[in-house]
Amino acid sequence: MTGATLWLDGTVFTGRRYVEALLVDDGTVVAAGDRASVVGQAPTGTERRSLAGALVVPGLVDAHLHVAELARSWEGLDLAGAPSLASLLDRVAAWGASHPAGPLVGRGLDPERFPDRRWPTSADLDRLDGDRPIVLVHASGHAAVVNSEALRSSGLASGSVPVRPEFVGRFPDGAPNGVLYEEALGAVDRLRSAGAPVTPDALARTLARLPDLGIVAVGAMSLTLEEWRGLRDLAGERRVPLTVRGYVRLALLDGVVPAELGREGDQVRLAGVKAFLDGAFGPRTAALETTYADDPTTAGQEVGADRELGDALDRAAERGLAPALHAIGDRAVARAARLLTGRFRAGGPPPRIEHASLTPPSGLRSLEASRATLVVQPGFVWSDAWLGARLGAARARWAYAFRTLRDRGLHLAGSSDAPYDAPDPWRGVRATVARRDPSGASANPDPREALPPEEALALYSSEGWAALGEEGGTLEPGSRADLLVLAAPTLAAALGLAEHPVRETWIAGRRVFPRSDAGATV
Repeated sequence: MTGATLWLDGTVFTGRRYVEALLVDDGTVVAAGDRASVVGQAPTGTERRSLAGALVVPGLVDAHLHVAELARSWEGLDLAGAPSLASLLDRVAAWGASHPAGPLVGRGLDPERFPDRRWPTSADLDRLDGDRPIVLVHASGHAAVVNSEALRSSGLASGSVPVRPEFVGRFPDGAPNGVLYEEALGAVDRLRSAGAPVTPDALARTLARLPDLGIVAVGAMSLTLEEWRGLRDLAGERRVPLTVRGYVRLALLDGVVPAELGREGDQVRLAGVKAFLDGAFGPRTAALETTYADDPTTAGQEVGADRELGDALDRAAERGLAPALHAIGDRAVARAARLLTGRFRAGGPPPRIEHASLTPPSGLRSLEASRATLVVQPGFVWSDAWLGARLGAARARWAYAFRTLRDRGLHLAGSSDAPYDAPDPWRGVRATVARRDPSGASANPDPREALPPEEALALYSSEGWAALGEEGGTLEPGSRADLLVLAAPTLAAALGLAEHPVRETWIAGRRVFPRSDAGATV
């Protein structure tokens, strides 16, 4: 008997070409090509697997998600999809009744789904429960609504916490109305954590679900030191089924012990540091060059000072850690490009701009000079269907402009930003190919920005690995055998399915989804 497996009777897309057969041995692709030549290389005892007409593709990478927040979202109060304020408040009340102790914390607030788009205030939440803190986090993660008790216990009501005035919403009389933005969220971090603690078991359960979607590696963003060490401990206990590359919050860099960085080849390893330059489109905190079309009183907010950011990024580079700068609005993207220019280091993880959502032609030259990888979220093309009204149609034309960016030679990698959008990578692939969702909605429906299926898949495979600073994402000989068996004969057919198309997920030649295994050996 050998550890070899032969894949036959279907089609294999290696990430570069289509072939008839694939041979895997000891977790590595040995051969990929026509049936006769691949079968001829199979040793005696090779296990044969009939694809029965199905398609095999490389495993997928989510280059930017938030593992701890995803665990909180999956195991806590999920507000996503609430169609009205009344429906949202009903969910909060029901959860509070069944979870009577501690702060009441929910995630996924999205007033853009409400008929009147009205944000709740502390007055709405006080009617639910005035005795315990309530914190409802916006779908973007860049805003929240809290009740009066949360304002009081956080120090925001008394003004004892130093927060810039523009980050705290106000009633007409000047009193805080419970709506918090950006840096003001730090005042309620303790409440958010206490209301939804993340245990090692919760992290393990979350990681275990990702291969079901075809995900074989992730970039875990904005990690606290506790979360990072928890992931390392889980890997030591063999409870991490996929590759994890961590990016800790830049402010925590000096707390990282050099021995914790990890070694080449480790399943869980630190790759970089994450910093914010602006906010998000939803709460109008993404930094724009000109004011918002639907609110001419603001052009968003910038976060941090360039000199301090640059000094911290230099300290990170001395430890071999790459910068990952959150920048959504065009003003923030231009600023990120300036900060990253000259910070590219050959042989390590690349500098990254997270999101790079609004990229008009005027900013492309500076992006090229930065040599940064743009880690985009194609699912936002569908999720942000309201963006045209927020930015104006002419400006929204340059939101999520994937074809334009690729044609300029810029490196793109796909991701979800989960839980701030759905973690299903197939939704992102579909949105890359078909700019409009099944109902016809889109943040930027321009068909010229679409990519063909194979290029869309590459954003989540070879380009995803490159964003983590590693080679991978193909099924060519010598590659690690991370592969998916899809429930369709072609990639186009797979993208046409109502659900995600993954029938099996294999990591390093071992099947991890479904978790039972059987095969015929010859």
